[in-house]
Amino acid sequence: MTSAFQKPIRRLKGETAWLQNEFLMAVAAGNQRQSQLSCEMAIVRLHDAWARFCRELIILSAFGRTITLSGTPLPPCHHSIKRCHLVIPRLRTIMGSGYRFEPRWADAAKCIAAAQRLAITNFPTVSAALGATNSPSEDIRRVRNFYVHRKNGTAQESRDTNLFVNRTRLEVSDLAAYTTGNVRVIESWVANLNAVAMAAAQ
Repeated sequence: MTSAFQKPIRRLKGETAWLQNEFLMAVAAGNQRQSQLSCEMAIVRLHDAWARFCRELIILSAFGRTITLSGTPLPPCHHSIKRCHLVIPRLRTIMGSGYRFEPRWADAAKCIAAAQRLAITNFPTVSAALGATNSPSEDIRRVRNFYVHRKNGTAQESRDTNLFVNRTRLEVSDLAAYTTGNVRVIESWVANLNAVAMAAAQ
């Protein structure tokens, strides 16, 4: 049996590689305005790509009827889930009448909480991977929230990542800077997102 996790992992790898390359090409071109625009779009899209992966990871885990990448069979987490599209209604039932919106899937804590509520059988693996210290998802979320909302609170959270060249105007996030291992920040983010995804699907 082929693991259903293979497709979302391929999509995540393809999209994150594309975003990384587009940003680095813009930086190499030397146009400040263009590189800033590419930087902001790369962060927004990285966050979105990660949210979509996490959502699919939990839905596929809850639906079951597949195996993990390491070959562990996953049964459905509840007899009422006979199709993937029934996972979210099941989660709403568990959460109660006040639950109107889906979880913020890119937020590790909220994603893990949803997985726990659904009682997916691979919860220990998923929670350990998504909550890992090497995951850049929290930094991506903070910087993305500033670019999307541009409020004082999100600006402060962005400053706390220490990724901005200008800490007073927050105009340029230095994703092109080199970090440990002689790789750029965006390359580190992309590599670690994909590593976390692979670990979560084991």
